[in-house]
Amino acid sequence: MLAACVCSLGGLIFGYDLGALSAANQSLRQHFGLSSASLGLTVSLSLWGTICGALLAGRIVDRVGRRNVIGGCALFYALACGMLAQSLLTSWILVLGLRFLTGITIGGFTVGCPLYLAELAPNALRGRFVSLFQFQVATGVALGFGVGSLSAHLFSTHLFWRWCFGGGAVFSCSLLFLLRFMPEEPRWLAAKGEWQRAGANAELLGLSYADWHPDDGKHDAPQSPATLAERLFSPKYARPILLATSVALFNQLSGANVLLFYLLDVLSSAGVDHLSSHTCTVVISCLNIGTTLLGMLYVDKVGRKPLLVWGAAGMSVCLFALGLSIPHHFASVWYLLLLIGYNTFFAFSQGTVIWVYLSELFPFAVRGAGQGYGTSVLWVATAVLIGVFPIVQNGSSGRSFYFFATMMILQIAVVLLWYPETKGAGLGLTSNSKRDAE
Repeated sequence: MLAACVCSLGGLIFGYDLGALSAANQSLRQHFGLSSASLGLTVSLSLWGTICGALLAGRIVDRVGRRNVIGGCALFYALACGMLAQSLLTSWILVLGLRFLTGITIGGFTVGCPLYLAELAPNALRGRFVSLFQFQVATGVALGFGVGSLSAHLFSTHLFWRWCFGGGAVFSCSLLFLLRFMPEEPRWLAAKGEWQRAGANAELLGLSYADWHPDDGKHDAPQSPATLAERLFSPKYARPILLATSVALFNQLSGANVLLFYLLDVLSSAGVDHLSSHTCTVVISCLNIGTTLLGMLYVDKVGRKPLLVWGAAGMSVCLFALGLSIPHHFASVWYLLLLIGYNTFFAFSQGTVIWVYLSELFPFAVRGAGQGYGTSVLWVATAVLIGVFPIVQNGSSGRSFYFFATMMILQIAVVLLWYPETKGAGLGLTSNSKRDAE
C-alpha cells in the first residue's frame, strides 16, 4: 500500500497543475496583456502537450518500465515549474514552451501511474488501488485552488501566477525522492525475462504469486519479452479499444474539465464577484476529496457500471439546472450548491472509475499502448471542448450545459447496454473474451 501511495503522487501533481492553471488564468492575462485568443492558446497548449505525453508514454512505458516513466516525468515537471517561478522569466513564448513541457509530463503521469497501481493490486481491491490516483488528483486540485486563492488575497493579480505554477515543483521533487525506495512493477520485469528480480520485488511489495504472475493460460500472463512487441490496433483488441474510446469521451462530455478550467469564468458570468469565486473553487474542490474517497470505498463493492450510471443521472440533472439558472443571475449560493452537486456526482462516478476502467481493459501485451491510447482520446476531447466552450458560451450561456446533460443521458444507455463489468475480474479483455459477453 505504501508503494501505491507513492505512485499515486503523480495524480497529486496532475491535479495541482489543473487547479493552478485554472486559478492563474486571469493573472496570466493581466501580466502579459493577453487577448482572449492568446489566453486560450496558453491554456490549450499544455493540453496538447498532455496528448503528446500520453502517446509517447504509451509507446515507451512497456519498454522502460512504469517506475522509470513516472520518475522521468517528475524530473521534467520540477524543472519546468522551477523555471516558471523565476522572476527573470518575462517572455510569454517561453511560458508557452514550459507549459507544453508540463503538459507532456502530465500525460506521462496519467499513463504510468494507473498502470503501476492496476498491476500492483490484488483483483478484489484493484478499483480501490487505482482510484487512489483520482483521490490524489482531487487533493491536488484543492491544493492548486488553495494556493491560487491565497495568492489572490496576498499578491497583485498580475504576479501570483508564478506562485501557482512554481508550487508544483515541491510535489514533483518529493515524488522523485520517494521513488528511490519504490521497486519496479513485477509483471513488467517478468515480461522482460527478469524473473528473479520480479520475484524479489513482489516479495517487497507483499504480492502473492498469483497477484503478479497469473500463469494459468489467460491472455494477461507475461510469458516472454516478445509479448511487448504486439500491435494494439489489431482485430482481437477491437472491443477494448472501442470501450476505451467510449469511456474516455464520455468522461469529458460530462463537462468536467470544461467546468474546472472555466469555473471562475462561469461563476463570473453568473454574477459572483472575483474573491468569492476563488473561495467557491476552494470549497468545491475540498468537498470533491471526500466524495472521491467515498467512490474509492464503493468501486470494488458495487462495481464500475452502477457508479457510472448513478453519476451520469445526477450530473445530467445538475447540468440542466445550471443551463436554466445562469442567464438569470440568481444568488451565488444557488450556483455553489449546483456545482457542489455536479462535482459530487462526478467525483463519485466518472472521476473514480475512469482510470480504473482504462487500466483494466487491455491485456498485458498491449496494456501500455492501450492506456496511452485511451488517455490520449480523453485529452484530445478535453482540448477540443476547452477551445469550443467559450465560443458556444458567448452565443448562449446555457446551450453548452444542455449538451453535456444530454450526453450524460446517452451514456446511461450505452453503459447499461454495452459495458462489461470488470469488478473482481482479471486484467485485460479481448474481442472474444468470455467476460465481454457478460
